[in-house]
Amino acid sequence: MSRMLKMPVGVLAMLILATGFSFPVMAREQEQYQSPLYILQLQSFAERTGPKKIDLLSYTVQSGDSLSAIARRFGTGVETLARLNNIVNPHLIYTGQTIQVLTFPGAVHRVESGETMDSIARLYGVDPGSIITVNRESTGSLLQRGERVIIPGASNIPETVRLEWPVTGGRISSRFGWRDGKFHHGIDLAVPLGHPVYAAAGGVVASSGYQGSYGLMVELDHGSGWQTRYAHAGKICVSAGQQVAGGQLLGEVGLTGNTTGAHLHFEVVHLGSRIDPLQVLP
Repeated sequence: MSRMLKMPVGVLAMLILATGFSFPVMAREQEQYQSPLYILQLQSFAERTGPKKIDLLSYTVQSGDSLSAIARRFGTGVETLARLNNIVNPHLIYTGQTIQVLTFPGAVHRVESGETMDSIARLYGVDPGSIITVNRESTGSLLQRGERVIIPGASNIPETVRLEWPVTGGRISSRFGWRDGKFHHGIDLAVPLGHPVYAAAGGVVASSGYQGSYGLMVELDHGSGWQTRYAHAGKICVSAGQQVAGGQLLGEVGLTGNTTGAHLHFEVVHLGSRIDPLQVLP
C-alpha cells in the first residue's frame, strides 16, 4: 500500500479504473439515484406475479357481511369493491351474492374513449408496465370503452357520474336558475302527457311517490354523492330500494304537483347541492 501512495496521482487513478475498484458512495448520494419507492414496489409486484393475467377471487356474501368488513378481510377498499362489482349502494349487498374481490391494494378504472395504458398510468401516477402485467397477457390488444382495468398499488379517483337525457325528444321549456323571482333548481323538459321517463344512469331508487309540489317523483342514488330526481310524473314504475339500470323505464310524464303543463322536471344533486343538469348531460 505504501508503494501505491508513492505513485503519481494520474497513474494511481488509471490503476483504480483498470481494476474496477470503486469508492463507497454515501447514503445520500445513493438515494439521489434510486427510483421512487412506488416504482420499486410495482416492479417487485410484477416480478412476483409474472406475465400472466391475475384471476380475481370470487366470494359469496355471508350472513352479517358488509362491504367494509369484506374489504378489511381481504386488504382492499370499499370503493374498489363497489367499482369492481358495479355496486351503486355499498350498503345494499345480500347473503348469497357472489362478488369479485381484489386481494391486493389497487384501483379499478373503466376505460373511456381514446384512453391508453400510458394515459391511464399518468392519471393514477403508476408505471404502465405494472398495469399491462396485471391486466393482459400481451400489449397488442386495444382498450375498449367500458373495459375494466385494474391499477395495482393505486387508489380510486372520484369519478363524475355519466348521465343521459331522461326523455327522448321534447325541448327545454325552463332552465336552471332564477325564474319569476324564485330559483328553479332543475330543468323542465316539455314532452306530451304519458311520455316515457328513463333513468339517466344506473342506480338505486332512493324514494318513489308523492312529494308535495314535485307531485309524483322518483329519486335515484347513483353513488359517489350523485342523485337525480324526476318530478311531475303521472305514473311510476319503480319502488324504493329497487336497483335500476341506465335507460330503464321509471314512469310516465304527468300533471301532478305544482305544474301548468305536461313536462318532466329533472334535477341533479351532487354532494347535497343541486347543480345545473346541463353541466353533466351530453
